[in-house]
Amino acid sequence: MRKARGFTLIEVMIVVTILAILSAIAYPSYTRYMQRSYRSDAQQFMVKMDSRQKQLLIEQRAYAATPDLLNVGSQGWTCSAASCINGKYTITFSPAVNNAATPPSYTVCAVPGANQATDGTLSLTSDGTKRRFTAGTCVAPGGTELGW
Repeated sequence: MRKARGFTLIEVMIVVTILAILSAIAYPSYTRYMQRSYRSDAQQFMVKMDSRQKQLLIEQRAYAATPDLLNVGSQGWTCSAASCINGKYTITFSPAVNNAATPPSYTVCAVPGANQATDGTLSLTSDGTKRRFTAGTCVAPGGTELGW
């Protein structure tokens, strides 16, 4: 008789089990990595907005009151008078830009959406304070401080 070739059902099930275990470990790690990359994209865009605000203060002696007046562009981001959006974060000035204060001030606030909701709200103030927190709003942050 000839010897049969191929895999036994037990061997196939062992391979499937090993793949399932590897997937169970790898997928959560991948999703955390993607959250960090989307957060990094939002942080870079916020710093770009902050830099442009500083330029406008020097040139015009006042900050831009709305995000669209900054004329900052980045792939995937769309800015309107109310906010800049990329599908993962919505960036606004919250509280609103205060050019009447001495010195003038603003807070760039990035609120996470959809899959980023557990990642925390980001804020960057005109004095350079950077925060990431789990609850509240940029006007009244709360919850746990997560670090920028």
